[in-house]
Amino acid sequence: MSSSKGKPGGSSQAQYDALTRSWRRRNRKVFLALGAVCGSVIAGSFAIATVWPSLAWIAGVFGGAAFCFNLFARMSPPGWIENWQTGAWGEEATAAALAPLEAEGWMVTHDLSAHHGNIDHLVVGRGGVFLLDSKRLSGTVTVSDGRVTVQRFDNPALGYTHPGAGHAMALAKETHDRVLAASRLNVWVMPVMVLWADFPQGVTEDRCIFVHGDRLADWLRTRPSRISADRIEQVWEMVIRALAS
Repeated sequence: MSSSKGKPGGSSQAQYDALTRSWRRRNRKVFLALGAVCGSVIAGSFAIATVWPSLAWIAGVFGGAAFCFNLFARMSPPGWIENWQTGAWGEEATAAALAPLEAEGWMVTHDLSAHHGNIDHLVVGRGGVFLLDSKRLSGTVTVSDGRVTVQRFDNPALGYTHPGAGHAMALAKETHDRVLAASRLNVWVMPVMVLWADFPQGVTEDRCIFVHGDRLADWLRTRPSRISADRIEQVWEMVIRALAS
């Protein structure tokens, strides 16, 4: 049975696309005006190149710059919208890191809905049940006492604390409770934050596990055995059914 149901980053990508379309609609008058100006520059550059061939090169530069500027403006929504695209890329990277485990008998599911949010990845293998939350962060990440601090590359003074661990732990508890209620299977669901960032610590274990994406597969392989190989798919099916109910 194929376990990779759901497109990695699908919900984040859909949210990004929807918000970007909404942003463009709200600003359509601005884009129409910008398009008219850039279109005039492009048309003028063609006219100049036709009438004065010696100026064709410089006219082409101005025309190309106008075209690129108009395209860049339409493709550059505000940062809070761009974060959804960044999130989708992080989830896609995690899915690629997990792919080798599927060939080894692990069950991996992406982009699951929960009552209190979205589960990026659910992994079931010999080491147990793992709920993964992918984060692609720009900066150097340090984890201390369960707190994720991100220091900006260009200005460490602009660092901030990322709140993601609490969300991952809440989703893991919800998943555990729903599985227990639906099947009486009392399986611990381990919350894991997968960090795609400069994360020198590599792996930090607390109530929530923090692991660099490049080390994810090896870390999962080294977990103590909790589920026998012949029960992995059965446990996975029970968890998926509980979340779908």
